[in-house]
Amino acid sequence: MCVLRWIDRLLAWIMIWLIKIYQKTLSPDEWIFSPIFKGRICSHEPHCSEYSVQVFKRYGFIRWFPKMVERVFSCKWSDEKIYDPAYYRVVFFSWAPIGVPFLQKLQNDKRFDVVWVVTMPDAPSGRWMEVKPNIIKKTAIDLWIADIQTPNSIRLDSKKYWLQAQDLADWLKSKDADFFVVIAYWKIMPKEILDMSHFGPINVHGSILPKYRGASPLQSAFLEWEKESGITIMRMDENMDAWNMIDVLKFKLDFDWTVNDLIDAVMSKWPKFLCDTLVNYAKWLLGEVKQEESKATYCKKFEKQDGEINPFRDDLDSIYRKYRWFFMWPKIYFMLNGKRVVVENLKLDEKTFDENKSKVLIDWKTLNPCVLDIVLKPEWKKWMDWISFKSGYIR
Repeated sequence: MCVLRWIDRLLAWIMIWLIKIYQKTLSPDEWIFSPIFKGRICSHEPHCSEYSVQVFKRYGFIRWFPKMVERVFSCKWSDEKIYDPAYYRVVFFSWAPIGVPFLQKLQNDKRFDVVWVVTMPDAPSGRWMEVKPNIIKKTAIDLWIADIQTPNSIRLDSKKYWLQAQDLADWLKSKDADFFVVIAYWKIMPKEILDMSHFGPINVHGSILPKYRGASPLQSAFLEWEKESGITIMRMDENMDAWNMIDVLKFKLDFDWTVNDLIDAVMSKWPKFLCDTLVNYAKWLLGEVKQEESKATYCKKFEKQDGEINPFRDDLDSIYRKYRWFFMWPKIYFMLNGKRVVVENLKLDEKTFDENKSKVLIDWKTLNPCVLDIVLKPEWKKWMDWISFKSGYIR
């Protein structure tokens, strides 16, 4: 395997050497008639010869020689240029853990070069409130991404952080990026920054738009008993979440799925979908589709207290919706004798759910017959099953 890789790299450098000779001798930009033909023969930007040098350096010979041949034979005489780089320069904006697999995939996919990461400033966290970098910054460091910025504000009209925002804008402009990829960054991007990339700023939203615009799209799908969820990739502009859609990936939400299962699917399937969509969009294989405003719905940013239930009064239907929604944080809980009791696990029988969903979860001494398993954690105590909880707390 190592020998084949060495041969592949050797052939690539031989091709690069031959192309460099061509560029200095027979290229229309260099030979005797260059005053007439310079910049007019090749319709692509960068020119086919420079494109070939870039792909051989980045990908090797065996895999990308056919791509070079395809590019050369698709070239035509034209004064109008088609921007088609060998790989795409990306500035990545994110703050939340959900952005980690997307950043990893972009960095490891040779079709992309993550030239900059923009995330939130370091903040106090943990028991001792030590100032630490967030998960995106940590991931960028682990991936050997050198340029990481953590501005307090990116708005050029910010009075307090105007100079910092202006420096960021100047840096972004100097990067000459092809894409800005934005995933859960949670800052409003001004138009001056939105217009700084070749193919535009791209946002990844965790719902099938126009449904569930707003702060908690992944969770809201469970609260509304949706049968499917997905991801929407959009080209950003000044109108929040009403942007034109580029592509949508959908899949079924099983009855026993929680938001944790949905995020696992995000991390395993969607990063590759994003990368493929970016390439197809840049090559004009995908267009933009406007959202149907009449079908738009909105979701709110939830708080910890939203996870509170009353298992002795609330119906099973509403409890299970909340359980799936708040499974990661803050988890559903109820108060008993002044103590918080967290529902760590709740497994239901799908076949009998419709018959029992209008009943309460706990009828003081008995469980709803639909419940197959339940794990509870009283405050300051260990997890326990229903039998242990009943004997110790319900009399």
